[in-house]
Amino acid sequence: MVVYRREVREQALVLFEYGFKYGAVSSKLGIGQGVARAWQDLYEACGKEALLDMGSTHRSYAYETKLEAVRRLEAGESPRQVMAGLHIASRSVLARWRAAWKQGGDDALRAKPRGRPRGSGEQAGRAHARA
Repeated sequence: MVVYRREVREQALVLFEYGFKYGAVSSKLGIGQGVARAWQDLYEACGKEALLDMGSTHRSYAYETKLEAVRRLEAGESPRQVMAGLHIASRSVLARWRAAWKQGGDDALRAKPRGRPRGSGEQAGRAHARA
């Protein structure tokens, strides 16, 4: 995966602000159309700071935001409209949420506990002592 410097994103931002769309930005800057489209979506959904600072922070979203996003997609809103309305930074995030929701329902969008379950170290120690 290619990582573009901030200067390239700044140039794209100027072009977006002048009204250029992702196809023209892609051609002018020599970047892929998919990258330019993702940047345009991010700019329109979250503003210029999000585009300039992309990759510097990990964004997390509340369960309610995820659920609202999926419901809007299912109601026929475009991913771009949902991103802009809920300030979601990535189309791929929406796709993952939608797939998880289709497979597991509303609860699939809830945050999962991270790390080893409590007591698992103690249980492993007892199992090891028995062996």
